[in-house]
Amino acid sequence: MSDKFTCLHLTRSGLKNVQANDESENISPDSCYTEDFVDRLNDHHFIGFSDYSNEIFLYHYVRLMELCELLRSSDCSRSSFFAQFLDKVFFLRAKSISHHKVFFVSRALRFSRVLVGFLFSVIAIFFLSFFLPFYLIRRKKSDSSLKYDAKRKFVFLIRSKAAYQRSRVRIEKSISALTLVDNYGGLDVPGCSIYSVINCKNIFKIAVKSAFYALRDIWGFFKDSNMMLGAACSLALFPGYIKKIAHKSVYEACLNEVIYLSPGAVFFTGDKEDRFALLQTRICKREKKSLFCLPHGLEYGFRFPGGLAATTFYCFTSEAAEFLNDLYHETKFVYSELVTDEMFGADFEKQAERKVERLCFFTEPRDPEINYEIVKELMGKNIRFSLKLHPLESSGDYRKRFPEIEQVNDFNDAICSTVCLARKSTVLLEASQRGSKAVALLVNEKDRTYVMKIFPSLCSKSILRAFTFNELQEFL
Repeated sequence: MSDKFTCLHLTRSGLKNVQANDESENISPDSCYTEDFVDRLNDHHFIGFSDYSNEIFLYHYVRLMELCELLRSSDCSRSSFFAQFLDKVFFLRAKSISHHKVFFVSRALRFSRVLVGFLFSVIAIFFLSFFLPFYLIRRKKSDSSLKYDAKRKFVFLIRSKAAYQRSRVRIEKSISALTLVDNYGGLDVPGCSIYSVINCKNIFKIAVKSAFYALRDIWGFFKDSNMMLGAACSLALFPGYIKKIAHKSVYEACLNEVIYLSPGAVFFTGDKEDRFALLQTRICKREKKSLFCLPHGLEYGFRFPGGLAATTFYCFTSEAAEFLNDLYHETKFVYSELVTDEMFGADFEKQAERKVERLCFFTEPRDPEINYEIVKELMGKNIRFSLKLHPLESSGDYRKRFPEIEQVNDFNDAICSTVCLARKSTVLLEASQRGSKAVALLVNEKDRTYVMKIFPSLCSKSILRAFTFNELQEFL
């Protein structure tokens, strides 16, 4: 047997490549990300039927294609008894697509199990969506601002802290505006809970509508996921979407009430491609309302089956607007420097802030080993710099590894550095918008692919790109 023989092994902790001599190494799906792979992901003919089509594509279809890519470069495959059940179902589907041996008994047993899970999920979703409004009316206080107002001009739909930050300046500038917060999960930002629209007079109507929407979504979810993933994977996803479908159904019933309370308003959202983004877009289109998207994160370069949100989508850069208009054959993607300044909160701060003479490296929580390697290389080249860690990272981990490197704790302080260094992040856009030198350090193939193919905004001419540390030194 050749030493090059490899077997892809699915375990509870992830994927491993096992060689002929029984040596094994962990393997990450991130290794799939080349420009050719992204091009193949966009070469599809899916048309979204439900509000879930984009999520199914991004979180599940892409995952299936990653597995197929890894399997095609392996001679055989197997899965551990202790691997997660959902992972096994997707692995089995990927094996079938990649022409690896799949036993009929294994396929039949797993299909039987996912069918039982699906039937339980349908019942749970129906009852949860019907009774959830009764729970919410007990939790949420009524709000006098949420009433019929023909003169109301703006309604902001906020579902995350990041979305609120992107809209904050516009909200503060707007007259006769209503900010509706989806605080189902405990989101704490200024505004009125969208669930405050539920009252004793309309609660039964909202409960019935929610249950109806849930049944419709079950069918739509299955249709989209079956088209992209196959029946077994589609059914296997439902237990994980019980709360999500019920929550979204109640949100839709409440949003319909809000639409009628604001007949003359235009709407703003921070959601760009998820189920709520497609829901908001669909309802506003049906009611002939203008919907503007102030995206809370970078725009993806994937061609989503359901498209992106809104009637007007504000991009972070002109390059992103041009790319997305071409990708979707649309004209709704626009770039406005004034709006971008507002989204970054920089329109009134740009002239006032004082720059700090330093290089600051903004790390990322994913693939931390790449961050470590970059820090080591910068130290080895005697480049003086500071670190700004992502909120999801532990400062203790970096202090143990690099005790001599200064850490900047405050983001507003860090972003005022004269040179801001990152891998692939909105930090680069914000830094350039504030007049700092923004440098994307792309020494990793996956990072290069994300910048060149997946996040079109990061192709902005205002962002310098260094593919080696020698190129980085030239920019400094």
